[in-house]
Amino acid sequence: MKNRRRRQRALWPCAALSFILLCAIPGMTQPGGARPKIVRSCPLGVKVPDGLKIRSVKVSGRRGVGPVEEQLKAQLVGKIYTSALHDDAMKKVDEELTKEANRSFEKQLNIVGALSRSKLGVAAMLMNPCVEYDEDAKWIDVSVRVLSLRVDLGNPAKNLLTLPRSLAPSFYNKMPPFLRAFNPQADVAFDRREGLVSSLDLSTNLLELNDLWEGNETSNSDLRLDLKFSGQKSLSKRFYATDTDLKLSKLRPGLFVEKLDFNVGFRANDQPLTELRHVNRGLQLGGQVKLRPRLGLLNSVYLSGAYSRNLNKVYDRSLQVLGERDNKGSFRSLFDGRVGGGFARAGAWFDMTEVSRPSNHYRRLAGLLGYQKEIGDGTQTVGIEAVIGAGKSWGEVPLYARFYGGNNTGNFLYEAPDSPAMTDFLAGPLLRSYGRAQAGTSSSAGIARGGRSYWHTNLNFTIPVRSWSRPLIPDETISDSTGDIKLSEKLERFAIGSAVGGIADDLLDSVIAELKKKDPTLSDEDAEQKAVPIAQARATKITEKEIAPAIRFISRRANIFAVKPLIMLDAAKIGGFDGERGRTRFAAGGGLQFVVVIARAEVGYMRSLPNIPDEPKGNFVFRLTFQNIF
Repeated sequence: MKNRRRRQRALWPCAALSFILLCAIPGMTQPGGARPKIVRSCPLGVKVPDGLKIRSVKVSGRRGVGPVEEQLKAQLVGKIYTSALHDDAMKKVDEELTKEANRSFEKQLNIVGALSRSKLGVAAMLMNPCVEYDEDAKWIDVSVRVLSLRVDLGNPAKNLLTLPRSLAPSFYNKMPPFLRAFNPQADVAFDRREGLVSSLDLSTNLLELNDLWEGNETSNSDLRLDLKFSGQKSLSKRFYATDTDLKLSKLRPGLFVEKLDFNVGFRANDQPLTELRHVNRGLQLGGQVKLRPRLGLLNSVYLSGAYSRNLNKVYDRSLQVLGERDNKGSFRSLFDGRVGGGFARAGAWFDMTEVSRPSNHYRRLAGLLGYQKEIGDGTQTVGIEAVIGAGKSWGEVPLYARFYGGNNTGNFLYEAPDSPAMTDFLAGPLLRSYGRAQAGTSSSAGIARGGRSYWHTNLNFTIPVRSWSRPLIPDETISDSTGDIKLSEKLERFAIGSAVGGIADDLLDSVIAELKKKDPTLSDEDAEQKAVPIAQARATKITEKEIAPAIRFISRRANIFAVKPLIMLDAAKIGGFDGERGRTRFAAGGGLQFVVVIARAEVGYMRSLPNIPDEPKGNFVFRLTFQNIF
């Protein structure tokens, strides 16, 4: 009897909890267990019932969306929903995104290809009204979804490689002043020689710094005075690298000579050389010209030259084994283009150096060729990336200027053309099973030193996994004046149409001048009437050649996030000086490649094949990069 009473008492809490849940959860006490019907529609494709009260307002966006969202909440929450109120909300969001201050900010930070209709890029912005409502409860949630598809023509690699991107726009003039003024970029990498390395890049246009800080409209002048800082620091060892540059630039949109740069910079580095350290301080003067030949497969050409004065020291642990100054003249050429539906880049570096103590001269020449392509349909593509390089030196080359293999130049296809990693002379072959500059040649005494020449070949393969990814553009069908259309196709048409229109506007004045030069009797009105179709035809041709392939790639193949298995293969040889033995090395490994909204990471392990005695058996490779944080 006692046990039965005990069991009855134990059931009372369960019965009470069940009764509370039945009363508390809407619809649980309705006949037949009916639940309230909540309707969601985005974009709005249903007729909204009358008499619904607006419960909340939401605006899509990545940065600075708060103020406009709060304004709309104050205006709309509590009111009875109408389509006119929803239209007003979309107009308000559009006004904030297209403000002159917002548009000019994009150009100042080289965030090209968005709403500023920059001549270095293009984009389409599509707004959708979205709702969620409960007709029985008489409430409705209102949202404005904004999609912005960007194409950056200043650095095509950002579009054609699997780099971070987002469809959500940013309200730049509402951002924290430091972010707005200095455009910080960060990444983290790991290397067996350097350990965990953090990096930070800052840049600002000094001519517009006050307006950028205050969030005001800038002048949008094609003349810039940029201050740039790039720094790397090992968190576990003493290695570091810093570059500070002051660059005066003149942009000439639409012309063969598109951009002219002149810069002065200071370098301060402490970097590994096998088991040694190279400490470098240097002042540099240089210039660069960017050409847009638009010939066949070739899209952009960068030619640069510089003179530098450097102090070099080499340490074996804490003991200095070499110290000297030099005068150096360096030259670089870089070529970007599209080949077979993929992105191709080629570069050549040459320098001539006079060393003051002891007095000698040496020269070095190096080259890189890279190619990347996504093979397959839709977003589930196999990625192929190949890099081939070689280098040679002449003369009495000091220890710090020889070629050292290691995890050196893995981002050749990804870097901006004017970044320090692209302008500095190459350290040596890419061999990812070793730490940075860790592989060299062997002297008769068994001491590892850098080589006189080298070559290397590197391959990456990424394999898609459908369940580990999500397309950048949702697989949705929307309605427009032409009927039902895929959202991706709508954005694609918008972006291509915007590009044609913007380029045609830029070309119109020059076409009018050509026509009036041929026929001086033409009036301004007649010349403009004849010039419009000519400018339109030229703009269409330029767009199809240079812009449309990137737009179609992004709209059809890009993922907002993806995780792909990664296979890596390396082969390299470093040739020795007299009395030193060169060596060919091979490595293979695997890992994962991650793309998550604005972060891109590669993590894996490379193993030397075969293992060489007294040398590293392998190397963990890790790199996390944050791009386009706006």
